[in-house]
Amino acid sequence: MAEVLLDSFIDSLKILAVVAAFTFIIAFLEPFFENKVKLKGKLAPLIGVSVSLLPQCGFSVVAADLYQKRHITVGTLIGVFIATSDEALPVFLSYPDKALHVLPLLGFKFVLGLFFGYLIDFIFVKSRKAVSHHVEHCNEQYQIKLMHCEGAERIESTSEKCDCSCEECAQSECAHLHHIHHSEINGNNQKTGILNEYKSRFDSSKKKAEKIKRYLWAPLSHSLEIFIYVFVINIIFGTIIYYVGQDKIIDFLLQNKYIAPLVSVVIGAIPNCASSIILSELYIMGGLGFGAALGGLCMNAGIAFMVLFKDIKHIKRNILVFLSMLAISLFIGYIFSLAFSFDTLSF
Repeated sequence: MAEVLLDSFIDSLKILAVVAAFTFIIAFLEPFFENKVKLKGKLAPLIGVSVSLLPQCGFSVVAADLYQKRHITVGTLIGVFIATSDEALPVFLSYPDKALHVLPLLGFKFVLGLFFGYLIDFIFVKSRKAVSHHVEHCNEQYQIKLMHCEGAERIESTSEKCDCSCEECAQSECAHLHHIHHSEINGNNQKTGILNEYKSRFDSSKKKAEKIKRYLWAPLSHSLEIFIYVFVINIIFGTIIYYVGQDKIIDFLLQNKYIAPLVSVVIGAIPNCASSIILSELYIMGGLGFGAALGGLCMNAGIAFMVLFKDIKHIKRNILVFLSMLAISLFIGYIFSLAFSFDTLSF
């Protein structure tokens, strides 16, 4: 049993090294994304799907947050969810002999995210037009946050653009801002408050603290959190293998390969990065075929589903999104399982 703990710790350290490298790189890239990435117009699904391939926890949450505020379409949201890689990439890269297997997984997730994202927007024309109308009339702008699972951060605006109070805009989570008249925004008291907030935000001491948090503490804490998840999962897997035997486990999974895509998608629906770690580990062990792993990882969207279901006012709409993701992921899981004979890829 001591060997299990030691092996689990060593394997987890390998993954920690890869996760930390990606996390620090993404932390330095985040200022570019938060200022440049705009999920608007016809390119929104393409941009969203592309950014989702990065191994981070925040973008799917950002998408769920912006969807609630009616700033992105349902097609963009589902495209982002399908493409989200979460922690699968670092797990695969920590196993040199399996590292190449992640490339077709990410490649298919990218293509499938684009396909279903644009297909859904093509079908739901009314929804797409409602979002376009809202974005056109809404003063709110948002910064993309990749490292913080808190959704998009609103940028304060003093624009005098007239706000819209139509029914479409009123359904947005940011509807309260549409009822603020621009003359109020430009009032002296409000202007003074904005100037004071602007000055305090760029105070030198505060800027230094924010930089330390962004470039050091946030990546470090996220990496350690993933390390704990991986360590616990490795202990569980290691203990099962120790008492049962890896060959017996793999044989059991292979004998039940026809329900593997279903089980994989159910695991992927767990609103946590642990689901992508479990699916990746099972695939690396040889217990999951390529199609089953792909279906489960397409279903996995981190904690975004938890954020989505916080919006109880639109619970039916959110349930429909969740069920659509389940149906799409199961379809992907079984189609690709049949295409690859329920087996893993061979390189």
